[in-house]
Amino acid sequence: GEIGWLPWQRPGFDLGLKLEAMAKGNPDLKGIVLAGHGLFTWGDTAKECYRQTLRIIQKAADHLAAKGKAEPFGKPVAKPLDEAGKTAFLAELVPVLRGKLSKGVHKVMHFTDAPEVMEFVGAARAEELAAVGTSCPDHFLRTKIWPLFLPFDPAGEKADAVAGRLDSLLEGYRQRYEAYYERCKRPTSPAMRDPYPVIVLVPGVGLLSFARDKATARIASEFYVNAINVMRGAESVSAYVPIPEQEAFDIEYWLLEEAKLQRMPKPKSLEGRIALVTGGAGGIGGATAKRLLAEGACVLITDIDEAALEEAKAALSKEHGKDRVRAFRCDVTDESSVRGSYAYALKELGGLDILVSNAGIASAAPVEETSLEVWSRNLGILATGYFLVSRDAFALMKRQGIGGSIVFIGSKNALVASGGASAYCSAKAAATHLARCLALEGAEIGVRANVVNPD
Repeated sequence: GEIGWLPWQRPGFDLGLKLEAMAKGNPDLKGIVLAGHGLFTWGDTAKECYRQTLRIIQKAADHLAAKGKAEPFGKPVAKPLDEAGKTAFLAELVPVLRGKLSKGVHKVMHFTDAPEVMEFVGAARAEELAAVGTSCPDHFLRTKIWPLFLPFDPAGEKADAVAGRLDSLLEGYRQRYEAYYERCKRPTSPAMRDPYPVIVLVPGVGLLSFARDKATARIASEFYVNAINVMRGAESVSAYVPIPEQEAFDIEYWLLEEAKLQRMPKPKSLEGRIALVTGGAGGIGGATAKRLLAEGACVLITDIDEAALEEAKAALSKEHGKDRVRAFRCDVTDESSVRGSYAYALKELGGLDILVSNAGIASAAPVEETSLEVWSRNLGILATGYFLVSRDAFALMKRQGIGGSIVFIGSKNALVASGGASAYCSAKAAATHLARCLALEGAEIGVRANVVNPD
Protein backbone atom coordinates (compact mmCIF):
# COMPACT_ATOMS: atom_id res chain seq x y z
CA GLY A 1 0.00 0.00 0.00
CA GLU A 2 3.01 2.34 0.11
CA ILE A 3 4.15 2.18 -3.51
CA GLY A 4 2.22 2.65 -6.74
CA TRP A 5 3.04 1.05 -10.09
CA LEU A 6 2.77 2.34 -13.66
CA PRO A 7 3.47 0.10 -16.68
CA TRP A 8 6.23 0.88 -19.18
CA GLN A 9 5.88 4.03 -21.22
CA ARG A 10 8.47 6.13 -23.01
CA PRO A 11 9.53 9.13 -20.89
CA GLY A 12 7.75 12.37 -21.60
CA PHE A 13 4.94 14.72 -20.61
CA ASP A 14 2.14 12.13 -20.82
CA LEU A 15 3.95 9.81 -18.40
CA GLY A 16 4.41 12.77 -16.05
CA LEU A 17 0.64 13.43 -16.13
CA LYS A 18 -0.08 9.78 -15.28
CA LEU A 19 2.35 9.89 -12.37
CA GLU A 20 0.67 13.07 -11.10
CA ALA A 21 -2.80 11.53 -11.39
CA MET A 22 -1.78 8.40 -9.46
CA ALA A 23 -0.11 10.45 -6.70
CA LYS A 24 -3.12 12.76 -6.29
CA GLY A 25 -5.60 9.89 -6.43
CA ASN A 26 -3.71 7.90 -3.78
CA PRO A 27 -2.60 10.36 -1.08
CA ASP A 28 -1.15 7.62 1.15
CA LEU A 29 1.47 6.60 -1.39
CA LYS A 30 5.10 7.17 -0.47
CA GLY A 31 6.36 6.61 -4.01
CA ILE A 32 5.75 5.06 -7.43
CA VAL A 33 7.69 2.54 -9.49
CA LEU A 34 7.68 3.31 -13.21
CA ALA A 35 8.29 0.01 -15.00
CA GLY A 36 11.54 0.11 -16.96
CA HIS A 37 12.54 3.43 -15.37
CA GLY A 38 12.81 3.09 -11.60
CA LEU A 39 11.62 4.33 -8.23
CA PHE A 40 10.26 7.80 -7.47
CA THR A 41 9.68 8.81 -3.87
CA TRP A 42 8.68 12.03 -2.14
CA GLY A 43 8.61 13.74 1.23
CA ASP A 44 8.13 17.16 2.78
CA THR A 45 11.88 17.82 2.83
CA ALA A 46 14.85 16.69 0.77
CA LYS A 47 16.22 14.72 3.74
CA GLU A 48 12.89 12.98 4.34
CA CYS A 49 12.66 12.05 0.67
CA TYR A 50 16.23 10.72 0.73
CA ARG A 51 15.57 8.60 3.82
CA GLN A 52 12.33 7.35 2.25
CA THR A 53 14.27 6.23 -0.80
CA LEU A 54 16.85 4.35 1.27
CA ARG A 55 14.17 2.71 3.42
CA ILE A 56 12.14 1.46 0.45
CA ILE A 57 15.15 0.17 -1.43
CA GLN A 58 16.36 -1.63 1.69
CA LYS A 59 12.92 -3.16 2.18
CA ALA A 60 12.98 -4.47 -1.38
CA ALA A 61 16.54 -5.76 -0.97
CA ASP A 62 15.63 -7.57 2.26
CA HIS A 63 12.65 -9.19 0.52
CA LEU A 64 14.78 -10.41 -2.38
CA ALA A 65 17.41 -11.75 0.02
CA ALA A 66 14.79 -13.61 2.05
CA LYS A 67 12.62 -14.91 -0.78
CA GLY A 68 15.07 -15.19 -3.66
CA LYS A 69 16.39 -18.53 -4.83
CA ALA A 70 20.08 -19.36 -4.83
CA GLU A 71 22.01 -19.33 -8.11
CA PRO A 72 19.55 -17.24 -10.17
CA PHE A 73 22.01 -17.33 -13.08
CA GLY A 74 22.28 -21.12 -12.97
CA LYS A 75 25.12 -23.33 -11.74
CA PRO A 76 28.71 -22.03 -11.92
CA VAL A 77 30.31 -23.58 -15.01
CA ALA A 78 33.44 -21.47 -15.60
CA LYS A 79 36.00 -21.05 -12.84
CA PRO A 80 37.67 -17.62 -12.81
CA LEU A 81 41.25 -17.42 -14.04
CA ASP A 82 43.80 -16.13 -11.54
CA GLU A 83 45.24 -12.63 -12.00
CA ALA A 84 48.17 -13.84 -14.09
CA GLY A 85 45.80 -15.85 -16.26
CA LYS A 86 43.50 -12.87 -16.83
CA THR A 87 46.44 -10.64 -17.71
CA ALA A 88 47.78 -13.21 -20.19
CA PHE A 89 44.31 -13.69 -21.72
CA LEU A 90 43.82 -9.95 -22.19
CA ALA A 91 47.31 -9.56 -23.68
CA GLU A 92 46.43 -12.18 -26.29
CA LEU A 93 42.83 -11.23 -27.10
CA VAL A 94 42.44 -7.48 -26.54
CA PRO A 95 44.75 -6.17 -29.34
CA VAL A 96 42.88 -8.26 -31.91
CA LEU A 97 39.44 -7.41 -30.50
CA ARG A 98 40.13 -3.69 -30.19
CA GLY A 99 41.52 -3.60 -33.71
CA LYS A 100 38.37 -5.17 -35.13
CA LEU A 101 36.08 -2.86 -33.13
CA SER A 102 38.10 0.23 -34.14
CA LYS A 103 37.99 -0.11 -37.93
CA GLY A 104 35.53 2.79 -38.20
CA VAL A 105 36.29 4.79 -35.05
CA HIS A 106 39.16 4.21 -32.62
CA LYS A 107 37.93 2.93 -29.26
CA VAL A 108 39.28 2.72 -25.72
CA MET A 109 38.59 -0.21 -23.38
CA HIS A 110 37.55 -0.48 -19.75
CA PHE A 111 37.90 -3.83 -17.97
CA THR A 112 36.23 -5.02 -14.79
CA ASP A 113 36.28 -8.36 -13.00
CA ALA A 114 34.09 -7.26 -10.08
CA PRO A 115 32.61 -10.16 -8.06
CA GLU A 116 29.10 -9.75 -9.52
CA VAL A 117 30.55 -9.79 -13.03
CA MET A 118 32.52 -12.98 -12.40
CA GLU A 119 29.47 -14.65 -10.87
CA PHE A 120 27.41 -13.79 -13.94
CA VAL A 121 29.85 -14.59 -16.76
CA GLY A 122 30.76 -17.90 -15.16
CA ALA A 123 27.18 -19.14 -14.74
CA ALA A 124 25.30 -21.63 -16.92
CA ARG A 125 22.60 -19.16 -17.99
CA ALA A 126 24.85 -16.14 -18.65
CA GLU A 127 24.71 -16.32 -22.46
CA GLU A 128 20.93 -16.90 -22.42
CA LEU A 129 20.24 -13.97 -20.08
CA ALA A 130 22.67 -11.64 -21.85
CA ALA A 131 20.81 -12.23 -25.11
CA VAL A 132 17.48 -11.13 -23.57
CA GLY A 133 18.45 -7.46 -23.70
CA THR A 134 18.43 -4.63 -21.19
CA SER A 135 15.42 -3.56 -19.17
CA CYS A 136 15.99 0.18 -18.78
CA PRO A 137 16.50 2.90 -21.43
CA ASP A 138 19.34 4.53 -19.49
CA HIS A 139 21.16 1.20 -19.69
CA PHE A 140 20.93 0.34 -23.36
CA LEU A 141 21.65 3.91 -24.47
CA ARG A 142 25.02 3.29 -22.82
CA THR A 143 25.50 -0.42 -23.46
CA LYS A 144 23.49 -1.12 -26.65
CA ILE A 145 20.48 -3.40 -26.49
CA TRP A 146 22.62 -6.55 -26.00
CA PRO A 147 26.24 -7.36 -25.12
CA LEU A 148 28.45 -9.78 -27.03
CA PHE A 149 29.03 -13.02 -25.13
CA LEU A 150 32.31 -14.77 -26.01
CA PRO A 151 32.05 -18.53 -25.34
CA PHE A 152 35.24 -19.63 -23.58
CA ASP A 153 36.26 -22.52 -21.37
CA PRO A 154 38.92 -21.19 -18.97
CA ALA A 155 39.83 -24.70 -17.88
CA GLY A 156 40.43 -26.16 -21.33
CA GLU A 157 41.03 -23.35 -23.84
CA LYS A 158 43.54 -20.60 -24.54
CA ALA A 159 42.89 -17.03 -25.61
CA ASP A 160 44.00 -17.73 -29.19
CA ALA A 161 41.02 -20.06 -29.58
CA VAL A 162 38.67 -17.17 -28.78
CA ALA A 163 40.65 -14.82 -31.03
CA GLY A 164 40.17 -17.30 -33.86
CA ARG A 165 36.38 -17.13 -33.42
CA LEU A 166 36.17 -13.34 -33.24
CA ASP A 167 35.37 -12.71 -36.89
CA SER A 168 32.35 -15.01 -36.92
CA LEU A 169 31.13 -13.78 -33.51
CA LEU A 170 31.39 -10.11 -34.48
CA GLU A 171 29.79 -10.75 -37.85
CA GLY A 172 26.91 -12.56 -36.12
CA TYR A 173 26.46 -9.61 -33.77
CA ARG A 174 26.51 -7.13 -36.67
CA GLN A 175 23.91 -9.10 -38.61
CA ARG A 176 21.66 -9.37 -35.57
CA TYR A 177 21.92 -5.63 -34.88
CA GLU A 178 21.25 -4.73 -38.53
CA ALA A 179 18.20 -7.00 -38.57
CA TYR A 180 16.94 -5.30 -35.39
CA TYR A 181 17.37 -1.91 -37.04
CA GLU A 182 15.56 -3.00 -40.23
CA ARG A 183 12.66 -4.55 -38.28
CA CYS A 184 12.08 -1.54 -36.09
CA LYS A 185 13.07 1.53 -38.13
CA ARG A 186 10.51 4.17 -38.93
CA PRO A 187 10.40 6.58 -41.92
CA THR A 188 11.93 9.32 -39.76
CA SER A 189 14.55 7.16 -37.98
CA PRO A 190 18.16 8.38 -38.03
CA ALA A 191 20.67 6.30 -39.98
CA MET A 192 21.92 3.14 -38.29
CA ARG A 193 24.81 3.76 -35.92
CA ASP A 194 27.84 1.57 -35.19
CA PRO A 195 26.51 -2.03 -35.36
CA TYR A 196 29.22 -3.53 -33.16
CA PRO A 197 29.06 -4.25 -29.41
CA VAL A 198 29.94 -1.94 -26.54
CA ILE A 199 29.96 -4.67 -23.86
CA VAL A 200 31.88 -7.95 -24.25
CA LEU A 201 31.44 -10.72 -21.66
CA VAL A 202 34.05 -13.47 -21.22
CA PRO A 203 33.60 -16.44 -18.83
CA GLY A 204 36.41 -16.71 -16.29
CA VAL A 205 37.80 -13.29 -17.30
CA GLY A 206 35.23 -10.51 -16.87
CA LEU A 207 33.60 -7.63 -18.71
CA LEU A 208 35.23 -5.50 -21.41
CA SER A 209 33.57 -2.29 -22.60
CA PHE A 210 34.60 -0.24 -25.63
CA ALA A 211 33.82 3.40 -26.43
CA ARG A 212 35.36 6.47 -28.04
CA ASP A 213 36.75 7.66 -24.72
CA LYS A 214 37.70 6.07 -21.42
CA ALA A 215 35.02 7.72 -19.28
CA THR A 216 32.24 6.55 -21.61
CA ALA A 217 33.65 3.01 -21.63
CA ARG A 218 33.87 2.99 -17.82
CA ILE A 219 30.33 4.32 -17.37
CA ALA A 220 28.98 1.74 -19.84
CA SER A 221 30.57 -1.04 -17.77
CA GLU A 222 29.04 0.38 -14.58
CA PHE A 223 25.61 0.41 -16.24
CA TYR A 224 25.98 -3.22 -17.30
CA VAL A 225 27.04 -4.24 -13.79
CA ASN A 226 23.75 -2.67 -12.65
CA ALA A 227 21.93 -4.65 -15.35
CA ILE A 228 23.48 -7.82 -13.89
CA ASN A 229 22.14 -6.85 -10.46
CA VAL A 230 18.67 -6.31 -11.96
CA MET A 231 18.83 -9.74 -13.60
CA ARG A 232 19.86 -11.35 -10.32
CA GLY A 233 16.98 -9.84 -8.38
CA ALA A 234 14.38 -10.56 -11.05
CA GLU A 235 15.49 -14.14 -11.72
CA SER A 236 15.71 -14.92 -8.01
CA VAL A 237 11.97 -14.39 -7.50
CA SER A 238 10.45 -14.46 -11.01
CA ALA A 239 11.75 -13.80 -14.52
CA TYR A 240 13.88 -11.06 -16.03
CA VAL A 241 11.90 -9.21 -18.72
CA PRO A 242 13.34 -6.60 -21.10
CA ILE A 243 11.63 -3.58 -22.61
CA PRO A 244 9.78 -4.65 -25.80
CA GLU A 245 12.07 -4.51 -28.81
CA GLN A 246 10.18 -1.78 -30.68
CA GLU A 247 10.08 0.36 -27.55
CA ALA A 248 13.82 -0.14 -27.10
CA PHE A 249 14.45 0.92 -30.69
CA ASP A 250 12.22 3.96 -30.35
CA ILE A 251 14.34 5.11 -27.40
CA GLU A 252 17.70 4.28 -29.02
CA TYR A 253 16.78 6.08 -32.26
CA TRP A 254 14.53 8.71 -30.69
CA LEU A 255 14.84 11.98 -32.61
CA LEU A 256 15.33 13.78 -29.29
CA GLU A 257 18.36 11.57 -28.55
CA GLU A 258 19.65 12.11 -32.08
CA ALA A 259 19.38 15.89 -31.61
CA LYS A 260 21.41 15.59 -28.41
CA LEU A 261 24.08 13.55 -30.22
CA GLN A 262 24.27 16.09 -33.03
CA ARG A 263 24.93 18.84 -30.49
CA MET A 264 27.83 17.04 -28.85
CA PRO A 265 31.20 18.84 -29.18
CA LYS A 266 33.23 17.82 -32.23
CA PRO A 267 35.70 15.03 -31.30
CA LYS A 268 39.27 16.18 -30.70
CA SER A 269 41.95 15.02 -33.11
CA LEU A 270 43.26 12.18 -30.91
CA GLU A 271 40.00 10.99 -29.33
CA GLY A 272 40.00 7.21 -29.03
CA ARG A 273 43.79 7.06 -29.27
CA ILE A 274 46.00 5.52 -26.59
CA ALA A 275 49.51 6.89 -26.08
CA LEU A 276 52.49 5.74 -24.01
CA VAL A 277 55.21 8.26 -23.12
CA THR A 278 58.47 7.01 -21.60
CA GLY A 279 60.28 9.40 -19.29
CA GLY A 280 56.85 10.89 -18.72
CA ALA A 281 57.77 12.48 -15.39
CA GLY A 282 60.44 14.68 -16.97
CA GLY A 283 60.23 18.01 -18.78
CA ILE A 284 59.83 16.96 -22.42
CA GLY A 285 57.89 13.80 -21.48
CA GLY A 286 55.50 15.66 -19.20
CA ALA A 287 54.89 18.39 -21.78
CA THR A 288 54.28 15.77 -24.46
CA ALA A 289 51.77 13.92 -22.28
CA LYS A 290 49.99 17.19 -21.55
CA ARG A 291 49.71 18.01 -25.24
CA LEU A 292 48.45 14.53 -26.15
CA LEU A 293 45.80 14.75 -23.41
CA ALA A 294 44.74 18.20 -24.66
CA GLU A 295 44.15 16.63 -28.09
CA GLY A 296 41.86 13.96 -26.58
CA ALA A 297 44.16 10.94 -26.18
CA CYS A 298 44.39 8.62 -23.18
CA VAL A 299 47.98 8.66 -21.92
CA LEU A 300 50.09 6.18 -19.97
CA ILE A 301 53.26 7.81 -18.63
CA THR A 302 56.17 5.62 -17.54
CA ASP A 303 59.33 6.58 -15.68
CA ILE A 304 61.97 4.98 -13.48
CA ASP A 305 61.55 7.68 -10.80
CA GLU A 306 58.46 6.51 -8.92
CA ALA A 307 58.01 9.62 -6.78
CA ALA A 308 58.26 11.97 -9.76
CA LEU A 309 55.94 9.67 -11.72
CA GLU A 310 53.20 9.85 -9.09
CA GLU A 311 53.56 13.61 -8.89
CA ALA A 312 53.24 13.93 -12.67
CA LYS A 313 50.24 11.60 -12.73
CA ALA A 314 48.46 13.64 -10.05
CA ALA A 315 49.06 16.91 -11.92
CA LEU A 316 47.88 15.52 -15.26
CA SER A 317 44.84 13.86 -13.67
CA LYS A 318 43.83 17.10 -11.99
CA GLU A 319 43.92 18.94 -15.31
CA HIS A 320 42.51 16.26 -17.63
CA GLY A 321 40.59 13.83 -15.41
CA LYS A 322 41.57 10.52 -13.83
CA ASP A 323 39.96 8.38 -16.54
CA ARG A 324 42.44 9.35 -19.23
CA VAL A 325 45.69 9.28 -17.24
CA ARG A 326 47.63 6.19 -16.15
CA ALA A 327 51.15 5.73 -14.78
CA PHE A 328 53.51 2.73 -14.55
CA ARG A 329 57.04 2.54 -13.17
CA CYS A 330 59.24 1.20 -15.95
CA ASP A 331 62.97 0.74 -16.52
CA VAL A 332 63.34 0.93 -20.32
CA THR A 333 66.57 -1.10 -20.19
CA ASP A 334 64.76 -4.06 -18.58
CA GLU A 335 62.88 -6.27 -21.03
CA SER A 336 60.44 -7.64 -18.45
CA SER A 337 59.73 -4.15 -17.11
CA VAL A 338 58.92 -2.89 -20.62
CA ARG A 339 56.63 -5.84 -21.27
CA GLY A 340 54.93 -5.17 -17.95
CA SER A 341 54.14 -1.63 -19.07
CA TYR A 342 52.41 -2.90 -22.22
CA ALA A 343 50.47 -5.55 -20.29
CA TYR A 344 49.29 -2.72 -18.02
CA ALA A 345 48.32 -0.57 -21.02
CA LEU A 346 46.28 -3.42 -22.46
CA LYS A 347 44.44 -4.16 -19.23
CA GLU A 348 43.78 -0.51 -18.35
CA LEU A 349 43.12 1.07 -21.75
CA GLY A 350 42.93 -1.67 -24.37
CA GLY A 351 45.96 -1.16 -26.60
CA LEU A 352 48.33 1.41 -28.08
CA ASP A 353 48.25 3.88 -30.98
CA ILE A 354 51.10 6.27 -30.15
CA LEU A 355 54.50 5.61 -28.59
CA VAL A 356 56.69 8.55 -27.61
CA SER A 357 60.09 7.14 -26.66
CA ASN A 358 61.60 9.91 -24.57
CA ALA A 359 63.38 8.39 -21.54
CA GLY A 360 66.96 9.58 -21.57
CA ILE A 361 70.11 10.81 -19.87
CA ALA A 362 72.89 13.23 -20.75
CA SER A 363 76.61 12.79 -20.17
CA ALA A 364 79.80 14.50 -21.27
CA ALA A 365 83.48 13.48 -21.14
CA PRO A 366 86.47 13.43 -23.50
CA VAL A 367 86.64 10.14 -25.30
CA GLU A 368 89.78 8.98 -23.46
CA GLU A 369 88.02 9.63 -20.14
CA THR A 370 84.76 7.89 -21.12
CA SER A 371 84.41 4.77 -18.96
CA LEU A 372 82.81 1.58 -20.18
CA GLU A 373 80.11 2.12 -17.54
CA VAL A 374 79.20 5.55 -18.99
CA TRP A 375 79.30 4.18 -22.56
CA SER A 376 77.11 1.20 -21.64
CA ARG A 377 74.65 3.33 -19.68
CA ASN A 378 74.14 5.71 -22.61
CA LEU A 379 73.64 2.88 -25.07
CA GLY A 380 71.47 0.99 -22.58
CA ILE A 381 68.96 3.81 -22.15
CA LEU A 382 69.18 5.68 -25.47
CA ALA A 383 69.65 2.76 -27.86
CA THR A 384 68.64 -0.51 -26.18
CA GLY A 385 65.84 1.22 -24.28
CA TYR A 386 64.47 2.76 -27.47
CA PHE A 387 64.72 -0.66 -29.13
CA LEU A 388 62.84 -2.49 -26.37
CA VAL A 389 59.93 -0.05 -26.09
CA SER A 390 59.55 0.35 -29.87
CA ARG A 391 59.86 -3.37 -30.62
CA ASP A 392 56.97 -4.25 -28.30
CA ALA A 393 54.93 -1.22 -29.42
CA PHE A 394 55.44 -2.21 -33.05
CA ALA A 395 54.33 -5.80 -32.38
CA LEU A 396 51.24 -4.58 -30.54
CA MET A 397 50.29 -2.13 -33.29
CA LYS A 398 50.76 -4.86 -35.90
CA ARG A 399 48.37 -7.17 -34.04
CA GLN A 400 45.75 -4.43 -33.72
CA GLY A 401 45.84 -3.81 -37.47
CA ILE A 402 44.80 -0.14 -37.27
CA GLY A 403 48.16 1.55 -37.79
CA GLY A 404 49.96 3.72 -35.28
CA SER A 405 52.69 6.26 -34.68
CA ILE A 406 56.13 5.89 -33.09
CA VAL A 407 57.97 9.08 -32.14
CA PHE A 408 61.56 9.15 -30.90
CA ILE A 409 62.82 12.14 -28.97
CA GLY A 410 66.32 12.36 -30.43
CA SER A 411 68.90 15.13 -30.42
CA LYS A 412 70.87 17.31 -32.81
CA ASN A 413 73.83 15.21 -31.64
CA ALA A 414 72.40 12.28 -33.61
CA LEU A 415 73.13 14.23 -36.80
CA VAL A 416 75.96 16.56 -35.89
CA ALA A 417 78.50 15.20 -33.41
CA SER A 418 79.92 17.35 -30.67
CA GLY A 419 83.24 16.93 -28.92
CA GLY A 420 83.31 15.53 -25.43
CA ALA A 421 80.10 13.47 -25.75
CA SER A 422 81.00 10.34 -27.73
CA ALA A 423 78.78 7.98 -25.76
CA TYR A 424 75.74 10.26 -25.93
CA CYS A 425 76.18 11.11 -29.63
CA SER A 426 76.67 7.46 -30.63
CA ALA A 427 73.60 6.30 -28.73
CA LYS A 428 71.41 9.04 -30.20
CA ALA A 429 72.65 8.20 -33.70
CA ALA A 430 71.78 4.53 -33.14
CA ALA A 431 68.24 5.45 -32.06
CA THR A 432 67.75 7.63 -35.14
CA HIS A 433 68.79 4.82 -37.47
CA LEU A 434 66.49 2.42 -35.60
CA ALA A 435 63.61 4.80 -36.34
CA ARG A 436 64.46 4.65 -40.06
CA CYS A 437 64.26 0.83 -39.88
CA LEU A 438 60.91 1.02 -38.09
CA ALA A 439 59.58 3.42 -40.73
CA LEU A 440 60.53 1.00 -43.52
CA GLU A 441 58.98 -2.04 -41.83
CA GLY A 442 55.93 -0.14 -40.61
CA ALA A 443 54.97 1.48 -43.91
CA GLU A 444 53.00 -1.49 -45.23
CA ILE A 445 50.95 -1.77 -42.01
CA GLY A 446 50.30 1.93 -41.49
CA VAL A 447 52.73 2.41 -38.60
CA ARG A 448 54.70 5.65 -38.97
CA ALA A 449 58.03 6.31 -37.27
CA ASN A 450 59.56 9.77 -36.89
CA VAL A 451 62.27 11.50 -34.86
CA VAL A 452 62.13 14.91 -33.19
CA ASN A 453 65.63 16.33 -32.69
CA PRO A 454 65.54 19.12 -30.07
CA ASP A 455 68.07 21.96 -30.20
